[in-house]
Amino acid sequence: MTHPNFDFVQARQNMIENQLRPAEVSHVKLIEIMRVLPREYCVLNNQKEMAYSDINISLFDQRYLSEPRVLARLVQLANIEAKQKILVIGAGTGYLSAIISLMGAEVYALEENEKLSVIGKKFCNKYASDVQWCDGILQDGYPKNKFYDAIIIDGCIKEISKKLIDQLNKNGHIITVLKKDGDIGHAVTAKKIDEGIVIQKSFYAALPYLPEFMK
Repeated sequence: MTHPNFDFVQARQNMIENQLRPAEVSHVKLIEIMRVLPREYCVLNNQKEMAYSDINISLFDQRYLSEPRVLARLVQLANIEAKQKILVIGAGTGYLSAIISLMGAEVYALEENEKLSVIGKKFCNKYASDVQWCDGILQDGYPKNKFYDAIIIDGCIKEISKKLIDQLNKNGHIITVLKKDGDIGHAVTAKKIDEGIVIQKSFYAALPYLPEFMK
């Protein structure tokens, strides 16, 4: 139950100053968006006061709302520009998709979990109505609207499939957290080249595995 006097506005400011800025998140537009976008509507009703904590928040079926610091750094790593076509895989409750849409990109939000989609569609319809919500299998991507300038996978996976690489445009890239068994998770940029992809590690990141990619 949410305390009636809980200050969500102050919680957002604390998130910016105590989590994002110390982690070298400096993208002005990104910070402006996260300072006002109400993340508390992307969690369950009894979790609202936790929405701005520096944790991954458990939702349904082993799915999580990614912690703000890692999510912001992934967006910054993607180097998003206005008008780019972006596919968000594992759109969940809509927070990441809304951020990217408000940055001016053309966003396709892919989700296969119906319980998460109900929340995500409602959130995006209210706060980022240009997001195009797509229901489908996460591992398949969304080839109907290829080719994408970037694909952002909101969660940890073990490998990047050729199926997703083939949905990128010539100079496109995939942003995700990659973690093989026994390794430490890293945020990576997987850039498409003629021979396949080149993967560049960026920062350590601890996001839960996306169960849909573990099948």
